[in-house]
Amino acid sequence: MVYKIIILIENDKIEKSTKTKRGKKGENVEVRQKDTTEAIAFYKRVPEMLERHVIPVADCDLVVYHRPGSSSKGHIIFYHGACGRSQMWAHQYDAFDGFDLYFVNVRGQGESPMKVGLPDLEGAVQDVDDILKHFQLDKVILVGHSWGGNSLQVYTYRYPERVRALVMVDSWGQHRYLSDKEKSRIKYSSLMYKTIPWKIIADKNSKMCTDNPITRELVKTAIIETGRDVFLNLGITGFLAVHEIEGYLGNPPMLLVRGENDFPKHLNKIYEGIIALNPNAYQVTISGSKHQPMNDHPEEFNRLVGEFFEEVFAQ
Repeated sequence: MVYKIIILIENDKIEKSTKTKRGKKGENVEVRQKDTTEAIAFYKRVPEMLERHVIPVADCDLVVYHRPGSSSKGHIIFYHGACGRSQMWAHQYDAFDGFDLYFVNVRGQGESPMKVGLPDLEGAVQDVDDILKHFQLDKVILVGHSWGGNSLQVYTYRYPERVRALVMVDSWGQHRYLSDKEKSRIKYSSLMYKTIPWKIIADKNSKMCTDNPITRELVKTAIIETGRDVFLNLGITGFLAVHEIEGYLGNPPMLLVRGENDFPKHLNKIYEGIIALNPNAYQVTISGSKHQPMNDHPEEFNRLVGEFFEEVFAQ
């Protein structure tokens, strides 16, 4: 999510407040606050199928929710985006029958607050090793949304022998060309964040991420609770680490998922760049979605990702 709000401010595309929609009889059809609050409870629930684990890592304790699967199926680790939490994957808790699932509260966010300092991209990359060691996993499928996908992309590049496949969801990627112009815009944007009221940033970012009022409230609340300093450090350390590569050793299977309306021109170009580096990568688009396809269109998302899991497992 950090990457998105930077681009939003850079291009001066902060959207205006939407007008209240009305039905044929003029009745208000927007989701009322009470309904929104009740719907958010869906994300706050902790199903009995999930086991809560605390994993000590550098400078924090990671909270990971595990849904045990069949010993004959693969292991899948989920990383949410910047200023998120494991509940961002609530629609995936009971999906992907038989697979062994791990939903991570990425360092410095959700239920994994830092003990010392601020979370950064490199720490999130290294945490994957600690998760594998804790659960005694040898080779895994990685699924990351937005900034979380960038972290897992770096891990995949460094340790291909430990990664069976990678799914990136609306991620701008770490392995690409970053122009001086884009670098200067990032620097300018980071200064703006220090003066814009935090609740305004959270509100504008949530509207940019989704048109769904329930998902919007989920995103906005997560950003507010995560805080400005964490938000900035995640984004800046991520951008500073962007670099070009020549390819991926072993070319692990990669599924590149993007919402149809999530900066389609720019994100499609980035995904095409990844595909050029890895012949085993391909892109899928979820129609009618922005930056939160797993929450706005969970059935289609789960079907596409589930089919990919089965393809990888069958190899």
